[in-house]
Amino acid sequence: MLVSIVYMSRAATPFDDAALTELLRGSRLRNEALGVSGILLAKDGRFMQLLEGPAWSVDDRFAAIARDPRHGEVKSLVREDIERRRFDGWSMAYRSLDDSDIAAEEGFSPFLADGVDFPRSFDRTSAAWLLKWFRDRELHDR
Repeated sequence: MLVSIVYMSRAATPFDDAALTELLRGSRLRNEALGVSGILLAKDGRFMQLLEGPAWSVDDRFAAIARDPRHGEVKSLVREDIERRRFDGWSMAYRSLDDSDIAAEEGFSPFLADGVDFPRSFDRTSAAWLLKWFRDRELHDR
């Protein structure tokens, strides 16, 4: 059985481009080994991530993230059974003033750029709605 989880968290310390690139590389290696795919969005000191794969693998990754001291306020938003993967590989979307360096990194996704959307089969799901909500909001501390 395949499942997907969407969660949101706050970075415990600021992440610069180098730290995000390192996070992407490490995450891709671990997730590939466990058969987990998905997308990680990083914006304004917050993360939203969709993890998908075998239930035991996704649950393991989410538990590890919840324990990771780099994340605070980890909240699971959606967990659902899925028939097939919606992301063929690991991706990271990241917004900065100049995305050219990180965009060259394997696994980078331009999802946070305006106009990029999901495939029609995924677009009307709760998970897609949450990812778009994260992309389209200004996330400032209040």
